[in-house]
Amino acid sequence: MISADSDEPLHVLDLPQLYTKPSATDLLKALELLAVQPRSFGSSAHEAVKRPAVQPAGVAQYLTSIISSSLKWLESDELREAVWDAAAARLSERSGRAAMPAMSRVFNIPASSKEEFTLTLHEPSLTSDNLGNKTWVSSYLLSRRLHNLLESTPQLVPATSTTQKDSSTLRALELGAGTGLVGLSFAVLRGALATIHLTDLPAIVPNLEHNVKLNTELLEKSDATVTTGVLDWSVAPDPLPSQDERYDIILAADPLYSPEHPKWLVNTIKRWLSRGLDARVVVEMPLRDAYLPQVQEFRSRMGDIGLAVVEEGEEIGYDDWEGADGESVEVRCWWSVWGWSEKI
Repeated sequence: MISADSDEPLHVLDLPQLYTKPSATDLLKALELLAVQPRSFGSSAHEAVKRPAVQPAGVAQYLTSIISSSLKWLESDELREAVWDAAAARLSERSGRAAMPAMSRVFNIPASSKEEFTLTLHEPSLTSDNLGNKTWVSSYLLSRRLHNLLESTPQLVPATSTTQKDSSTLRALELGAGTGLVGLSFAVLRGALATIHLTDLPAIVPNLEHNVKLNTELLEKSDATVTTGVLDWSVAPDPLPSQDERYDIILAADPLYSPEHPKWLVNTIKRWLSRGLDARVVVEMPLRDAYLPQVQEFRSRMGDIGLAVVEEGEEIGYDDWEGADGESVEVRCWWSVWGWSEKI
């Protein structure tokens, strides 16, 4: 028998060996012990969400031996398939973040300097055309910063829309919500004082809806109101939203990953942001070299429509992709809060 609770990591020879014809249960327990989760977004570049309790030497060979074995001593084809699938998943996980299967991840978000809450998010397995279903480091950093922004920027508290039942209720919109981490964090933090609409492209929204349901208990406890929907930045709504349909605050994290996005994003903000001087846009994005021209274009276009930076800063996070040396990738991110210039 093996234990995941030991302080000392196991050697691969401590795992069930095929020549002993171990049961499917013992093999599946061993394979669960070898599961690798993506690295955390925390302050340490070397921390993983969950470290295997087995020394890495020989693990790949062990997994390959299981995949190539007939496992003929097991009682059914279903059991053999389960073991092969688990071994293949463990081998894929060791090929990097993009090779990992679908997973649910837990994020701890501060509600104050002393309290925090936990969100659970599902991330489907990644392909080149569904990267919006991944949680990105800038989303995590912005979610952890939100409670400070809400406390330090009084203008984020009042709302001016005449359609609201309560004039203290904010109407918030998240653009490119992805897995929903930022928007759900905002919803829990504001509770009954805000409603938020989480939006993304059609392929992303089903998982976004699923993540809202995963956190139903916390949202109900917080008395938060969250809705989801499709919003394509490249398509202008017809008719354009009225002042009563616009939002007091717009949130976006890591929204630029194509040359068209600065223009589309700023045009979308212009259409949907309330014209009140207390309206705000809160954005965080990575400062990756390849995308710096797009960040600069975003800043320029925001100024062109009459928005100015109220507050901004930079911070360091660690993405859950591994670099060439196997370490977490350090990412410098820029966060900013924008408001309308009093001149317009």
